[in-house]
Amino acid sequence: MNPYIAKYVFYYPVTYFNGENISKYLKEYNDFQWVSAEEVCAIQRINLSRMLRYAKNNSAYYARRLNGVDSVDDFSAVPFLTKQLLISDFHDICVPNIKGVSLKTTGGSTGEPVKLFKNSDALARERAATWRSYSWAGIGIGDKQARFWGVPHAEREAKKAQLIDFISNRMRLSAFDLTSKTLEHYYRKLLRFKPKYLYGYVSVIRRFCEYIQERQLGPIPSLQAVITTSEILTQADKLFIENICNVRVFNEYGCGEVGSIAHQCEYGNMHIMADNLLVEIVDAHGNPAVTGEVVVTDFFNYATPLIRYKLGDFASISNEVCGCGRGLPILQGIYGRAYDIVKTQAGKSIHPEALIYVFEALQQKYQAFSQFQIIQKKINQLEINIIPTSAWGEHLKGVIEKEIYASVDPSFHLLFNLKDEILRENSGKMRVVKSDLA
Repeated sequence: MNPYIAKYVFYYPVTYFNGENISKYLKEYNDFQWVSAEEVCAIQRINLSRMLRYAKNNSAYYARRLNGVDSVDDFSAVPFLTKQLLISDFHDICVPNIKGVSLKTTGGSTGEPVKLFKNSDALARERAATWRSYSWAGIGIGDKQARFWGVPHAEREAKKAQLIDFISNRMRLSAFDLTSKTLEHYYRKLLRFKPKYLYGYVSVIRRFCEYIQERQLGPIPSLQAVITTSEILTQADKLFIENICNVRVFNEYGCGEVGSIAHQCEYGNMHIMADNLLVEIVDAHGNPAVTGEVVVTDFFNYATPLIRYKLGDFASISNEVCGCGRGLPILQGIYGRAYDIVKTQAGKSIHPEALIYVFEALQQKYQAFSQFQIIQKKINQLEINIIPTSAWGEHLKGVIEKEIYASVDPSFHLLFNLKDEILRENSGKMRVVKSDLA
């Protein structure tokens, strides 16, 4: 579909009909990115003050939790909202009788389904921030997208997804089926569809690029960018995808509860969507930290206010001034979910990238596996799933063991499993490192 038709005949009218006046906010959000960091903080204080007052007066849950919180200056006294509390206290948290709301359900990789309502204005603002950020990659509303994503199994949901894809001028390619035959089919479809950008899970896009490399095929000529999301983008993956696709990779970080949280600009920094959110980084005791758990407050979801909502992600905040000139704060080192953090018997927490780095270095040297996964089911044991290549040899178990003991921790017992396939989560995501410990 012509991008102009997709934008003005389908996307804008359909979203406007749903109460999402995205065009109303686009100029405001495009202008906001260029204000100074001091102005960003001042505007955030205004938005935060408004949300605190609103939630305290309209939500039964926050009427209790914000008792004694009279201004933004008392914000650090506001109790954290966890996923478990959002599930258990959902009805008290929600504000009744809000018009134009949508029910959103996010399953996430933990298997804990979370539901919340979003008012249409909040959704419009989310999308405006996202489209503003896609413009940093040279992408605009209506541009053709090829999306490596999950495909609903239920007939009704599948038809709904097809309609949304049509309105959004995108082609959906299943993240669940990545055989060589399917990847060949995808490659030919993309040549015909001529997408301007690829969007999707890091692991799926990487597998597609590996297929292109294996078959010595050329990059998709129409591509101008790749946008990755939902999984950790390592530097090695970024460079590999850029090399095969011959375009730049831009990373996106967000969650279903609040939408976009941070996007990568042309200078490589992840800018926080400070128009819509306040992002805090806290340590294990809930105190402000440079590196720690990500906590978000949504300024505009008046249907289900989320104030100091703990995401279970770990990241670092930066005071760096980006060369792009934007005043939006910078998020660094997005380490992944709390349930991707590996623990040791001594109480040490190990970020997944420490383990991923070991396997990337070994792969560079040996090319002995096409995929790997590390699972912690016991405190003293790591299960290592490997899809071996013809270069695999039993001696490599000892090499991997030596590297993990030397650079990560020597206390683990390693259990190796050679696999034909490593299963994805129900969402289609690939969790390369995961912990099943409670």
